[in-house]
Amino acid sequence: MASTLILDSVKFAGAIVDNSNIKSAAAIDPDKMGHYYNPVCNFDLPIGSTPAAREEIVHICASAGTIESFVCGLNETGTTTDIDFDLKVNGTSVLSAAVNVTNSDADRVLKSGTISNPTVAIGDVISVSLATTTTTGAQGPFAQVRVKETSAP
Repeated sequence: MASTLILDSVKFAGAIVDNSNIKSAAAIDPDKMGHYYNPVCNFDLPIGSTPAAREEIVHICASAGTIESFVCGLNETGTTTDIDFDLKVNGTSVLSAAVNVTNSDADRVLKSGTISNPTVAIGDVISVSLATTTTTGAQGPFAQVRVKETSAP
């Protein structure tokens, strides 16, 4: 069965086609759009708390897709800090190496991980882990992953 896209109007020259430009009966399939998720993880700690080793589930994939980015950091990097953040899918790291944050990094700076295996499938469980060596003065760990799925849940 073929679908027909009916637009009220098409605007160009820097303008954006938005919801008001598409008729409610346009019948656009959800898999024709990218569905973005940006879960943030604070490891269930208040912003002023010292990081501790922990792993948190941040997303369960409703469809196939791609992990587009991973960033992490500390609100306060402390005086003697050595912490590793890792991004996992179904318990296996998808980064080429864990992201290391130390006291020489600036507070609240986003450090990016290099994603070596970005593909996800329906039902995949995405988690973020935190491993600590030293945490003197460190506070407020955070991480964010950006996932693009091919269809709506």
